[in-house]
Amino acid sequence: MKRFLKITKNKLGKQFYRGGIFHHTKSYSNFVEKFSQEKYKDKKIINIGSGGHDQIKNAINVDPYRGGANTVKAFGEALPFEDESVDVALCLAVLEHVREPQLIVAEMKRVLKKGGEIYVATPFLQPFHAAPDDYQRWTMNGLRHLLRDFKELETGVAGGPGSAMAWLAVETSQIIFGNALLNRFAKNFVKILVFPLKYLDALLIKKERAQGVSSALYFHGLKE
Repeated sequence: MKRFLKITKNKLGKQFYRGGIFHHTKSYSNFVEKFSQEKYKDKKIINIGSGGHDQIKNAINVDPYRGGANTVKAFGEALPFEDESVDVALCLAVLEHVREPQLIVAEMKRVLKKGGEIYVATPFLQPFHAAPDDYQRWTMNGLRHLLRDFKELETGVAGGPGSAMAWLAVETSQIIFGNALLNRFAKNFVKILVFPLKYLDALLIKKERAQGVSSALYFHGLKE
């Protein structure tokens, strides 16, 4: 019985974390589908701040804290690649965690070949989340300004309005109680209440004004 309860608890618990049914956010970024296409098969792709996750099968992961296969330990501000040696640079949910994001942008420009592509996703309406710290947010205009040295190919919503509302509701639940156990209960209870909102994003992100109320945005660009 104890073993059964432990297995049930572990399996149920996973549903409250990223990727689980009751997690309150969902990514609608199209970078995995886009850069897994056959035309990118022989391209040199780097994923800056990957966290050790192999999101693109043939990409080189770059992370200062995580090791593993296909992973280079390095900071995005000092990429260990030669000038104009990279075909695609990905930077996903990373720039908010660094004090000087323009330094990473400059490094991406340096290592990219002419005609090379960048794909950057940044938060807009998200609560504070330190990893190890949290410094800034971008509107779409702000993201375009940050990446102004690149030709814009496509922009869009990576995390929609539903995810923004759900995440804010979950974090708001954490300021009600002063007790850690009650806070944990409230957090999971609210996750169950609001998780359907993330699925509305499939429709909401197509609306004209969605970029103004979304959780995260992306910019796909080209080095000319």
